[in-house]
This record gives sequence, structure tokens and C-alpha cells, in this order.
Amino acid sequence: MKERPILFSGPMVRAILEGRKTQTRRVLKLQDYDGGDCYETKDGILRDILSLCPYGIPGDRLWVRETWRRHKENLPDGIMYRANNMLSFFTGDEPEAAHDCKRTDFWRPSIFMPRWASRITLEVTGVRVERLQEITEEEAQAEGVEARRSMKDGVAPVVYSYQDPFRIIWDSINGKKYPWSDNPWVWVIDFRHMGRE
Repeated sequence: MKERPILFSGPMVRAILEGRKTQTRRVLKLQDYDGGDCYETKDGILRDILSLCPYGIPGDRLWVRETWRRHKENLPDGIMYRANNMLSFFTGDEPEAAHDCKRTDFWRPSIFMPRWASRITLEVTGVRVERLQEITEEEAQAEGVEARRSMKDGVAPVVYSYQDPFRIIWDSINGKKYPWSDNPWVWVIDFRHMGRE
């Protein structure tokens, strides 16, 4: 079993904590896997690559990096998490570096979150590769997005879509290099929330 960090935005951290997010898609950069380690078959499936997933294989763990800051205002020392303004008090098991980090007046970007400050650990339960636009409504819901209501032809029935909000979020994060319209290959990582490890 290996542990790796993974970045999530505030809304996606909240979705994990609420039990709505159990899946994530990340761009598979084919240029990283040249030399015969992967290929596209005539039926459109990428093979011989799952063991190379940078997010791990089933059984591995991902620890979540999120926006955070130190907190100490007439309270025991701890960490504040921006996603839901949750305060977690230090238990005394943190490394000395945790207590040496004295500034409490600014939010630190998620990329700089050390392992000791992470409150969310995920267990990888599945990994596969597919084209981005192959996502189903159920999978878009598992991505933790909120459904969007729309009406057919301006009248009932109301149709709820998870794919549309997922597409919008995808393009807001990845649209410059890997837009939805390009239908890039992606890693699909299924996970379960283990809590704090």
C-alpha cells in the first residue's frame, strides 16, 4: 500500500465530507507513457497502463490537500480548514514543524499542505481509463456536483442533470489545456472516505 497526495477544491472537499463525492477524474497525459507502455486498441480502450496510474491502484491511499491555516486565538492550537471553516485542534501527535508554523493570519494554498495537516484520507477502490465524455449521469453525481434543473421546451417535466454541472466545473479547472470539447483520456479513480489517518 502506498500513500500519495491529491488536491481538491473547497466545494469538492465539502462533497467528500458530505459523502456525495466518491469518484474523481484526472487528465491522463499520454506523452508521459510513450515507449509502448500504453496503446489505444481499435475498440477505443487504453490498455497496459493501469499499474502506472500516478494516483495509485486499489488499496492505495490518497491524502487530501486543501486550503488551510494555523489557528490560535484564545483557544488550543490547531488548524482551520477553509472548505467548511472547520477547526481541528492539535492532539500533540503532530510533528514539531506543525507547532513551529506560527503565522495564523493567512490562508495557505492546498499545494503547500503537509501530510500532518491533512484531515481526509481516501482509499482507492478502483482505477480505470476512459474518454472524459463517457461519464454517465450516475458517475457525474459520484463526482460530487450538484444537479442542475432544466425544463424541456420551457415546460414540465423538469430534468435534473449532473453531467452539465460537471462539464462546467471541468472546463473551469482544465479548460485551457484539456477542454471538455477535446474529450481527453482521463484516469477515473473511485475511492472511499476513511476519515483522518
